[in-house]
This record gives sequence, structure tokens and C-alpha cells, in this order.
Amino acid sequence: MRDTPPSVQDGPLGWEPGTVDNFEAGAEREATLDDATAVRLARECNESSTNWLNASRRAAWSDSLRAFQSRHPMASKYLSRDYAYRSSLYRPKTRSMVRKDEAATASAFFSNEDVVSIQGSDPDDVQQVASAAVMKELLQYRLTKSIPWFLTVVGARQDAEVMGICIARLGWRYKERFDHTERRAVIGDDGFVELDKDGFPLLEDVDVYKKVEDRPEIDLLATENFRFDPGADWRNPVATSPYLIEHVPMYLQDVREKMERGPTGEDPEWYSVPDSALKAATDISDDATRRSREGNRVPGKDEQIAKPGDFTICWVHRNIIRWHGEDWQFYTLGNGGTLLNKPVRLSEAELHGERPYVVGFVVPETHKSYPTSKVELVRDLQWAANDDWNLRFDNVKLALNPRQFVRAGAGLELNDLRTFAPGKTVMVPGKAGEPLANSIMWDRPPDVTAGAYAEQDRINLDFDEMTGAFTNSSVQASQIQQQSATGMHLMSGEASGMGEYELRVFAETFVEPVIRMLIKLEQAYETDAVVLALAGKSAKLYQKYGIDQITDDLLNQELTTRVNVGIGATNPQMKMKQFVDVGAALGHLFGPIAAQGANFPEVAKELFGLAGYKDGDRFIKQGFDPQVAMLQQQIQHLQAKQKMPAAAAPPDPTKLQAAQIQATSRERTETLKAQTDLATSQMDMQRDQAAQEAETLREMYRMQHDRFMQATQPHPALAGFSG
Repeated sequence: MRDTPPSVQDGPLGWEPGTVDNFEAGAEREATLDDATAVRLARECNESSTNWLNASRRAAWSDSLRAFQSRHPMASKYLSRDYAYRSSLYRPKTRSMVRKDEAATASAFFSNEDVVSIQGSDPDDVQQVASAAVMKELLQYRLTKSIPWFLTVVGARQDAEVMGICIARLGWRYKERFDHTERRAVIGDDGFVELDKDGFPLLEDVDVYKKVEDRPEIDLLATENFRFDPGADWRNPVATSPYLIEHVPMYLQDVREKMERGPTGEDPEWYSVPDSALKAATDISDDATRRSREGNRVPGKDEQIAKPGDFTICWVHRNIIRWHGEDWQFYTLGNGGTLLNKPVRLSEAELHGERPYVVGFVVPETHKSYPTSKVELVRDLQWAANDDWNLRFDNVKLALNPRQFVRAGAGLELNDLRTFAPGKTVMVPGKAGEPLANSIMWDRPPDVTAGAYAEQDRINLDFDEMTGAFTNSSVQASQIQQQSATGMHLMSGEASGMGEYELRVFAETFVEPVIRMLIKLEQAYETDAVVLALAGKSAKLYQKYGIDQITDDLLNQELTTRVNVGIGATNPQMKMKQFVDVGAALGHLFGPIAAQGANFPEVAKELFGLAGYKDGDRFIKQGFDPQVAMLQQQIQHLQAKQKMPAAAAPPDPTKLQAAQIQATSRERTETLKAQTDLATSQMDMQRDQAAQEAETLREMYRMQHDRFMQATQPHPALAGFSG
């Protein structure tokens, strides 16, 4: 591997457009992205996309971030000198809107312990059904133990509301550290130990590395740190953009480590570049969006004031560029002119073969890859609410603390007039009998009229209508408190319909694509034996499907993913009512047959989740089935009636027939149970027999190993040899 990065002047290492090669007819030469072309494409794509963002989205992003932080926009009149002594308050309606949507997202996606529902493409295929069960448990473990899934989903919703889009990067973190060195025998290509000329095993020093990290990760990216082509398809910009560029903030210490060694202790992962090039990639103070997000934080998190040199933030660009129909991946420094590694095909860098990014949104805007954010939609309404509030506040201030007009030359001390205190005496010079009003006049405006408050109510109504909210102010302004409960329900249903629509858009564009890509990562990279064993145990593979080992073929089945969010998800009480109503309707239409077909554990889990409990297992006995309990109770009741005297209980032919059917069913059940117990005992015997055979093989292996060790004892002449 090269020690220094290639420069732009280096000659191309692969195929170039326009060159003519002499090769056999019919043969095709593979197009390779050379280093010089990679550097040029990375610089041009980054510059063009950044220029477009600066001209089209920077100002809107800055205003949206300031509105989310309850600060007036940069061009607001309240920041001018003319309003230095005027009311400049900010009504936090935008922040309230975003917080309510975040709460609705948390309620919708996390009211149930199960994060996702996964099914096999073919429900009749045992392998696919078992694979779906294992994958569901794997995702449950990873999303609750390894990945901060709750904060990721809520943060993505906040980005989508404020910035218009939310961006996630998925990957697998694998890292090893040197542990110790061992002296081992050399194994040849044939799988046997190599011997020297004297018949002794050849020995070599082998570095042993310890696994430090082996887990999936989902990172939520800041919007300004990601670039894609503005002309990409608005429905899927990640897949249709000819390039993707991620601005990755890294500490200098981490960059130098990648230049010294790889993640598995092999050759360096990146080229070695001088410190001057690294320091040139640390200047990011011109990012207006980042400055708006930081707000009044001085210095910002990216400033280098009072930071150790090794922890200075250096900006690295991860480039994915489509070249001759294939995606290529490579890294460059933030200044755009230094290549850090040789371009490789994305299919070689990512085993799942897809671009590891997901872009989602809440407000669909056709044919715009950067849609308008929800905060932008209510920008003018937020400005009107602020203006009405501040004007009313100025009026109230003047009414409570009016201005004073003092005649020039009256000889009054202005500081005494300006300072208010109860019981204070102010000496006023003047002629005897002259009224004080001739020297001082108070300017007290009339009180605020009811029209100002009515205007505020109308602004609130427009704001709630735009955002789909149903608040107390909406109820009071509409005077709906005097109407029937049905009218209240209709208004809340209309408002929740907008919320459900936004949740569905968010789930379809962000959450479900992230889960699908996470499944592909698990299928490609999951090797943790402990995690796989826990997933297999939770999925009850052996009990349900007779599978006692999780293999690659089992994991790599075709699966269908669905996120557990649906209609009524924003209101748990309404969702529970709808759930119970559906069950009652099924029972009314189909009778006890519908109850017999219900999955009791899943129904109980859903109801307990809607009631606020993550899991209802601790409230239900293990193995309890209400259908079996109901049948047993009916049988006992019929048996008790059969034992009664004839005079007390005359026989009923219909009930006797039902009892006979129940008895026949019970006999069949006992027969099936006996057959199942017999099959289980046979499987136990086979498993015990296999365990005995395995123990015999292990004993034979130990005996062979002892013979081999005795045969390879060092010669007495080499007694002083040190390993």
C-alpha cells in the first residue's frame, strides 16, 4: 500500500474515457475510477452542491433553527436599534408544535415493547418463518441494547420538522486491539502442521488481537453535513443521486490512528499525509447553519480555543460517486484536494451492497428533493403571533407605567420623576397657586381592546389548523365547550387525522427503510455467538421449528418488514377503544369461533402496551391459554349436570350431544398429546445419542492429540532450546 496519497498530477491508474486499447474483439475492459479522477469529482460535486445550498436553503435553515430556539430571525425588526426599548418577546408556538409531534412519535412507535413486525415472504416455508422470528429477536436486542433507538427516532422527527429532511447513516462498527503474541505451529496449505528437516514442527510468532467493537450503528447526521444532487428523485434521493458526500467530523488523533493501522490490525486504512494538510481541513467557522444551531454558545463546539492538539476536529469527506454505472467509495480531506484511500467499489466496501444512508421527511413536496419544513410552513403565523403579542404588551406597559411630558424650564429633577417609590416626596418649584398639571402631563393610552385578543385567537386557530393540533386554545376560541361531546370528538378526530398522516409519511420514508437496512446489516455482519444464542432462545427455535443452530442460510431469508405504528397510534385511549371495538365486532359477527382464532399472547401484549406497560408477561401465567381454560370449564359444567339426579335435571338431548362431542374432542386431544410426548421423547433420545457420539469423538480427538504431542516432544539435544 502506498505511504503517501497521490496528487492530482499523478497519471491515471485505470481506464480513461477516450483512450484506445488494443485488445481482442468481444472483450470488455473493466472501468476503474483512478485517483486523479476521484479527487476531481469529489471537489466538483462538493463545491456545486455547497453553492446550491448556500443560495437556496441556508437562509431558510437558519430562520427555522432560530424559530425552534424561540429567537427572532436575523432580518427581524425586533433586532434593530429602533426596537431596543420595545417589547421583543417570542411566543414559543413553534417549539411547542415540535415538542408535541415528538411526543406523538414516541407514543406511536414505543407504546408497545415490540419495535417491528417481521414476516417471511412465504409463510408456508419453515425456514423463512424461523428466520423472521430470529431476525425479530436480533433487532429487538440491538435496538434496545446496542443502539439508542428511542433518541434516534425522536431526533429524526425533530430534524424533519425543523430542517425539512432527516438523514441517517447505517454501518457496522468492528474494531480490534493488539492483545499479546503467541508462538504457534505453522499450518500449511493442506491443513497439516509443517515440519522442518529434522521432523520438528515449524514455529512462528503470531499477534493475537482482541475484539473491541462488533455491533451495528445508526448515526443521525446534521443536515448541513450531507450532500446529494438537488436534481435527484424526491421520492428516493439517496438511490438516484449520482453522488453522496458526508462531512465527517473526526479528532486528529483518530485520523492519525487510521493512517497507522487498520481496524483489524493489518495495513493502515488510510494514506499517510502531513500534519499541515490535516490542519488545513480544520477550518469550518464559515458554516452559517452550524452557527445558527449553536446559537449563543461561545465558543462553539467546533472552535479550537483551549483544545488539546490531538483533539482538534478535522473534517473528512466520505464520497460515494457513481462512475460508469457503479458506485465507488473513497475518503478525502475537507479541503477537497487530498485523497486518503484508494477508491473501491461500494459493493466491496459494503457487503449488503447498498448506499448506507436514509433520507426521510414529514411534509411531502413533489419534485423537490429538499422539501419545505413544517417550521417554514408556520413562519408567517409565528411572526403574526409575536407581533400581536408585543404590540399588546407595549400597550399594557404604557397603561400601567405611562410616559411623562415635562415642561422645559420647569426646574424639575428628572431623576426624581424617573424613580418610582411608594411614599416618596418630590419637591416641585413653582408659583403659589399654580397647578402642577401645567408642568407635568401623563400620557396614558386606553386599555387594550377585545379586538387584540380576538386577533390572537384567530392566529392560534390558523396555527393549529396548519399543524393539525387540537389544543385547549382551539376549544376555547371555537366556543366548542358549549357543544356536545360528539362535536369535540369530530374536531379531535380531524386533528388526529393530520397527525396520523404525518406519522405514516415519517414511517414510510425514514423508519421502515432504516429497519430494512439494519436487517441487511445483521444478515451480512452478525457473528456474535452470544447475541445469536439469545435471539434463538427468545424466538424458541427448537421448540417451535426444531432448529437448534442459527446458520447464514437461516438468516439470509427473504423477509418483509413492518413498523408497529398504525391508525390511532397518537392517542392510546382511542387506540385501545378501537382495538376492543374490533374484537367485539368480530365476536358479534362470528361468535366464539373468532375468539378461538385469536392469538392470546399478542392480544394481551398489545392491550398492556396501550395501557402504558411495556410487557404484560408478569401479569399472566406462563402457558396459560384462555381457550383451553374455557373448554375445561364447559366440560366440568356438563359433567356436573350429568351427575345430578334425573328428577332434578331432566336430560337434554342437545346438551348430551354437545357433551359427547366435547368428550370425543378431549380424547383426540389426549391422543395428540400422547403422540407429541412420544415424538418429544424420541427426539430427546436422539439428542442424547448424538451427545454420546460427540463425546466419543472428543475423546478420540484427545487421544490423537496426546499421541501427537508425545511424538513432537523436543529432542534431548534441544533441551536448552527456548520457545
